[in-house]
Amino acid sequence: MICVISTLVLRVLITVGVQMLTQRKKRILEIVVAEYISTGLPVSSENVARKGVKVSSATIRNEMMDLEDEGYLTQPHTSAGRIPTDKGYRHYIESLMGDIQLSLAEQRLIRHQFFQVQSEIEEWTRLAANVLSRMVSSVAFVTMPKPAESRFKHLDLVSLHEFLALLVLVLREAKLKQQVLALEEAVSQEELSAAARRLNASYGGLTSAEIYRKGLALSSLESRVMKTATGIMQAEEEEVYEEPCVDGLRHILSEPEFASRTKLSQIIEFVEQRSLLKSMLPRVPIGEGVQVIIGRENKQDVIQDCSVIVTRYGIPGEVGGALGVMGPTRMQYSRVIPTVGFLSSLMSEMVGELYG
Repeated sequence: MICVISTLVLRVLITVGVQMLTQRKKRILEIVVAEYISTGLPVSSENVARKGVKVSSATIRNEMMDLEDEGYLTQPHTSAGRIPTDKGYRHYIESLMGDIQLSLAEQRLIRHQFFQVQSEIEEWTRLAANVLSRMVSSVAFVTMPKPAESRFKHLDLVSLHEFLALLVLVLREAKLKQQVLALEEAVSQEELSAAARRLNASYGGLTSAEIYRKGLALSSLESRVMKTATGIMQAEEEEVYEEPCVDGLRHILSEPEFASRTKLSQIIEFVEQRSLLKSMLPRVPIGEGVQVIIGRENKQDVIQDCSVIVTRYGIPGEVGGALGVMGPTRMQYSRVIPTVGFLSSLMSEMVGELYG
């Protein structure tokens, strides 16, 4: 399970650390993080001085040594400058970045793109992944909105053999499930069709729990069919998320953190095994805001040089999905976080309009 901490909790957790830093140290840390994000190179005291810290390089070096001792910075080589640690990034995100939003022009552009496909859920998902990936130049993943409870829409029964039938179950959220049923006795297509009509008339629009509570008297064939159908519905409800749509794998090819072919192939394999992405998505309520998972907070070894920015969208308690970004810890948080947040809000609006 991933260690996921909400923005509110993060602010509480770092309060003590923030109070321990002087204003000058805060400013130096902010410069080091911003410069390293921009260049990917260790930041020297001379670089910090050029950014407007009005003290000597020697004083800056001493402050940077203190920040290293306190766990905010690290020195990759003896003669090199400093780079942020996970703790340094966390402080930067929570204390130095402030409340930021996408420009109104960017918000309007994104809304316009979604307006073109506003009634197609699968198109929303693909578009959201594509827009997110292009805007932040990282790997983006988006799941389709998923109802908390599956609802029976209708079923069909197709004879495959006198003792075999194909159950075709359609759920309200336009999902189609199929399963072959072994029958205890020979049943004709006419009998199968008649059973399907009765079941559709009795259970249309109900959840699996509502079907059980209805308690209708059923024939042995109908009982067999509905036991299978409700089993399928319950298994569907146990899945927290749909398979994610992934875009932007190409962006990691240019990142120096993944220059090693071994490292790159591991990342690509991880992303391509989409079922693994589900383990990255938080089991947190909709509306808890954007979650930031930095470096070694990721429990999967292969992405401990990465950060994951993720959030939920949808209608609390009814229907929801998740979207997010994965990239190197040296990512443009000031760009990624507001983009993820805005897309989440937009998709929540669209889901609300669709599901009422």
